[in-house]
Amino acid sequence: MQLQLNLRRCIKLSRLMAAILLSTFISACVHDAIPVEFYRLSADVGLKQNKTFAVKSKNVTVALGPIRIPEYLNRPQMLTAISDNQYILSEEHRWAEKLDQNILLALYETLPTQLNTDHVLRYPWSQRQDIDYQVGIDVLDLTTDAQGQVQLIAQWSIKPKDKLIIDKRFNCRIAASTTDYALMVKAQSQCLTQLGQVLAKSLNDLMI
Repeated sequence: MQLQLNLRRCIKLSRLMAAILLSTFISACVHDAIPVEFYRLSADVGLKQNKTFAVKSKNVTVALGPIRIPEYLNRPQMLTAISDNQYILSEEHRWAEKLDQNILLALYETLPTQLNTDHVLRYPWSQRQDIDYQVGIDVLDLTTDAQGQVQLIAQWSIKPKDKLIIDKRFNCRIAASTTDYALMVKAQSQCLTQLGQVLAKSLNDLMI
């Protein structure tokens, strides 16, 4: 009798383990079947139609970085806010690279053209490098809210050597979407472009 009872328990346990393994396998297959889309921000939206600034000295060196970003934003999955204190992550829509590095590279690609100079460095740079102006950026928010509004809030500063010249806050809001991630990234890129233009104009004004 005890042997039969133990046998039945083993059969039930085997069936349970088989069901768990099958469920895990099916879930993995379904997850793998969903294509993952990758995105990058740019900072050159509409710049061809906009004015560029010419620095007064070709020998002026501008250093860009570091770019600081909250850890909750700096992750592969794209994030949207569904309330002031609640967010959702999308496993199917991801950043193609770390978000802070994406922002740094996007601005680095466009600022030389806007400033009409090749003397722009990207963080990190050599400690022996002579820097005339350093641009630092703290990204405070880069999300899409429940109404589909993209928001970029950043605190930026420009320093010559170790002395602070400018320390200001940038705020950009653009209507986008709550479901179309490509449209979200386009709106975020527009905000980043506007930030780049603010930086370029401020640098140009300092060099007059």
